[in-house]
Amino acid sequence: MSDPGRPSRGRPRRAETDRAILTAAAELLAEHGYAELTIEAVAARAGVGRPTVYRRWPAKEDLVVGTLIDAVRPLEAPNTGDAADDLCAMAIDFVTQLAAAPLGRVVLGVHAEGGRSAKLAALLHEQYLQPRDVAVTELVERGRQQGELREDLTAGTIRDLVFGPLVYRWLMTGELDRATAEALVGAARQAISPKP
Repeated sequence: MSDPGRPSRGRPRRAETDRAILTAAAELLAEHGYAELTIEAVAARAGVGRPTVYRRWPAKEDLVVGTLIDAVRPLEAPNTGDAADDLCAMAIDFVTQLAAAPLGRVVLGVHAEGGRSAKLAALLHEQYLQPRDVAVTELVERGRQQGELREDLTAGTIRDLVFGPLVYRWLMTGELDRATAEALVGAARQAISPKP
């Protein structure tokens, strides 16, 4: 066990080094995709040695998930007093932001790669998807308590009804403008609202 009074060995991590590595990884993912990304290429572009990258992210999968977490802001639940409106606004904001982001398509590609790599799939779920899903679930529960969302649907079903059409439209057309997003979410809102 280490002595709390003794300084730790090695140099402290530098935020500038982390930023350089994450920026390099994001650029290379956008240029070449997940399959062709290597730690060596990231280190070279960031101007650091491979051991520096591995000290921070022990494997390619860790680095890629860290890059996605850094590049795509977390879901934030507004609180206007109408949970159904808040959920719809959250979905529109998140998916249109993702569709417009330089790494938007990369995010989808990395999710697809998760089907080929159990480690990548587990990291994506634990570190990227699950924290974002917490915000959605909390908002759905608030909406149920206020009588604004159907109680007979699971939080996951409500999430999928609202977010799913937006992601599908983006996949099919390669774009997602705000007017289309609002129309899709408006239809989904009818499905998640309690019947009068």
